[in-house]
Amino acid sequence: MPLIDSSRPLNAALAAQGCSFLRADDLHIPPALRQAWLSLLIDYADLPADAHLPAGGKHRFRRCGRYRLVPASGELVRLPHADYFQSRAINRRFAPLADTTFDNPFLQELIRFDFRQFPLDAAALQSDWEVQVHLIRVTARADAAGCPSPEGIHRDGAEFVAVHLTELVNAAGGEVSLYDDARRLLMSRRLERPLDGCLLNDALLWHQAAPILPQDGRHQAIRSTLTFAYHRLSA
Repeated sequence: MPLIDSSRPLNAALAAQGCSFLRADDLHIPPALRQAWLSLLIDYADLPADAHLPAGGKHRFRRCGRYRLVPASGELVRLPHADYFQSRAINRRFAPLADTTFDNPFLQELIRFDFRQFPLDAAALQSDWEVQVHLIRVTARADAAGCPSPEGIHRDGAEFVAVHLTELVNAAGGEVSLYDDARRLLMSRRLERPLDGCLLNDALLWHQAAPILPQDGRHQAIRSTLTFAYHRLSA
């Protein structure tokens, strides 16, 4: 029986328009997983700096890792660490997820929950999937905006992508915007509360997140996210 559920179905919106925004209030998390959710937030304190920022920037911190997901059983198998390949232009090495992150039951159940929302046919459900997991924290100062990763309108090269807000402190901006193939804006929404999220068909839509700046210039701004990219594996 699923441990995480939603009071608002997401499948129909994903099938009809290629995306669905999830409100934290709609997410049902059993008490047994709430401590694991808080433990996951602790892992963000140990994210190393992203070495791929232009001009020596130091406003982004991240780790990534991979699982194999078996839909029939819900089994998640940790895969060896590898470079993050998004396209020929974006092939980067990031620090691996901590063992505590890989083993976190809340993270694993959220991966399964998101997967259940995707409009998939029987053949897709019989295939195994690779799930790339990214913990990302972006910071900003009054004189230096915090830019997301990657910058600009893009696709992640996956079939489906899920982005969940985990932390938002003193931050203005950060809106998630979705576009069609002509780069026309379809919708834009700001994830406001921890566990607000956006699920999208990455093969259908383009997306980007806006930079952040501090609301109070005397203190830094922080925006942290948990991102899953789902890739169907060949038989």
